[in-house]
Amino acid sequence: MTMNKDASIITTVAATATAMIGVISLSGFTITTGGELKGSPAGSEGLTTSRPGAVVIDFNDAPDLDFTKVGAVNQKGTTYSPEDALVINNGGALVPTKGAVPFSSPTQNNTSAYLSLPTNSQDDGDINQVSIQLPKPSSYWGMHWGSMDSSNQIEFFRGDTRLARFTPDDFVSLGVGPGVGGDNQTEESNNPYINFSAQGSQQWFDRVVLTQQGEDETLAFESDNHAYDAVPEPLTILGSGLALGFGALFKKQQSRRQ
Repeated sequence: MTMNKDASIITTVAATATAMIGVISLSGFTITTGGELKGSPAGSEGLTTSRPGAVVIDFNDAPDLDFTKVGAVNQKGTTYSPEDALVINNGGALVPTKGAVPFSSPTQNNTSAYLSLPTNSQDDGDINQVSIQLPKPSSYWGMHWGSMDSSNQIEFFRGDTRLARFTPDDFVSLGVGPGVGGDNQTEESNNPYINFSAQGSQQWFDRVVLTQQGEDETLAFESDNHAYDAVPEPLTILGSGLALGFGALFKKQQSRRQ
């Protein structure tokens, strides 16, 4: 998020009533834009994932204060570190040097709580990085990425191994981000719902790290409605396969007896 940004006109791969949609492939991940308006009225809680069964952390149970800590919200099985990373719950207002709520639509802006990683250049205790440990390996991550800046960074890890690193500059071909032609904090192109899907088991991840790089006090990394989808346990997969196999064998034997 920057304080003064110019509006721009963009071209997208496709569009829906809820969000822009596009798709690219980078570093073993399929990356798409597109989500659903969350809340009532639609969009009052930002954009959320459209992936069935995904777990969503929306920060909406944050205490009714302007600022709180991520450790005070329901993390749905994840662990956010450090737990004093900043959650802003201020009805959608701009908070200079702290963050601007991820914009959801021209007709209904997001007024719910969201995570913000402000710059730490003023040495005032602000957290500029958060590590999100997932309970199980996952193949999908989604989030409403607010007022995208080139200094925002997302990384995917399995254990200590970094699998991929992205900044908004990687998504120009999706028609989103500051490289598209401006980074106005109320421009839909700079506030998309971004979906990351691993292209194979070698890219399954168990940790996501969000970082606001640099020391520009006018920037922040804002996000909302984090979503993940854990992959099935190996034994569950094996058990399902065995069950299907026994079922097929039983049906075959039954048909022979008839």
